[in-house]
Formats: sequence, structure tokens, C-alpha cells
Amino acid sequence: MFVVGQELTLFMQGIVPGKNLVARMRNPSLGEVIKTGAHNAPLNAFLGRVVEAVRCVYHGPLTYASLIWGAVDWSRFDIIGVDHYRDPRINDRYVDMLAPLFAVGKPVVATEFGLGTYVGADKAGGAMNLGAMVDFTLGLHALPLVGRLVRPRLNGVYVRDEELQARELAETLAILDAAGVDGAFVSTFLSAIHPYDEDPRYDLDMAAATLVKTLAGGRRGTTYPDMPWEPKASFRAVADYYSRHG
Repeated sequence: MFVVGQELTLFMQGIVPGKNLVARMRNPSLGEVIKTGAHNAPLNAFLGRVVEAVRCVYHGPLTYASLIWGAVDWSRFDIIGVDHYRDPRINDRYVDMLAPLFAVGKPVVATEFGLGTYVGADKAGGAMNLGAMVDFTLGLHALPLVGRLVRPRLNGVYVRDEELQARELAETLAILDAAGVDGAFVSTFLSAIHPYDEDPRYDLDMAAATLVKTLAGGRRGTTYPDMPWEPKASFRAVADYYSRHG
């Protein structure tokens, strides 16, 4: 399966106002654009050109990882893909929001869902809040010399909770399974820019919806000694779910 793009309404310039992702997310007009559906026409026009180009060189099934509020023309795709996160504001209609996609009559795949690794992540809503949890100090940590004195840190007081993440992911998998989706992809496996640290101020892994925690400084895990990461409780929960449900 070839995924021609992901959430291009936000990640690509030219569909909604804003020079970059942050500017687009903060643009006061974004809500109105979404409400009126003004983003759908330019998005579908672009996807039409992309699909035409890709099918010239790739002959397998195509999909697109859409936002749940995007009205994509699925007639040109073989599989319907949607990034669908649980959120307190939509939990009571989480499955109902998939109904229009099932009505198309093609396989439906949840191309992305996940949760951070801290107390309250299930109440924070979606994934966008995770990016705001880390203070990268304008990228100074990446500069020579100066970077040695500046460590990225969390911008508040957070408490690590791997079990919450594990429970929520397993529960979401069960919900999606019961709803009838043909597949579901957990976001995400690993994030190298969010290393684990025993000091909660610098434990960037809390701000990562990952199944494993990255070990910095050349360290290796104990479960898999040749890997620079260690499985979290969510790794085992997802593995257990798939072992039982295929």
C-alpha cells in the first residue's frame, strides 16, 4: 500500500493560511476554514494530481492519511485512511465519526492514533498538545558549543504514566476493531528527539506517543541489548492485543 500523503491540509503550505505548521495551527481563520469546508477543494485538487502521477509508476493500492474532518474524494483511492485520535470532546461519537467513511464501501484503515506517556494525556486531546510540551529553546541545543549547555526540557511538571498509555491504546484498538476497521496503526514506534531521562524535567519521552523509550548517550536496552531503546508498557500491550486478535 502506498500512502500519498498525511494531513496535508495542515502539513503542506497552500491549503489553509500560514507559512508553516505552527502558523497554520495558530491562524485565527483556521476554525472558520474547517467549518465551511473551504480547505476541501484545494486538497482534493492536489490529491487528484498526486494520484495521477503516482499511478503512472506504482500499480499497487493507494490511500491517503486524512484528517477526520477532511472531505476527501475517496473514489480515486483503493483504501480509505484516516488519522483518528480519541479526545474527551469526541469520545462519545468517536466511532460514529467513521460512519461516512464506512458508507463509501471501501476498506477503512485508521492510519494514525496514539497517546502521550504522562498522567492526564487521555484528557489533553489529540496529538498536537505533545509538541507544545517540550521547550527546545529555539533549537539552541543543536548548536556547536552552546548546545552543550542547553538541554531540551519539558515546559511544565508532568508525571510519567506508561500504564495509562498502554490501557488507552489497547482500548482504542478494541474500539476500532469492533467498529469494523480493516487496520489500525499506532503512532508511533520511536522518536529519537524525545529521549527518556530519569529526571522528569528532562524526560522528553513523556511527550512522545511512542511504544518504546529512546535511550540517549549510547546506552542500550536490556530487553533487546543491541537496540538503543527499551519497550514501554504500551509496546507489550499492543503486542499482546495483536497476538490475541491477529
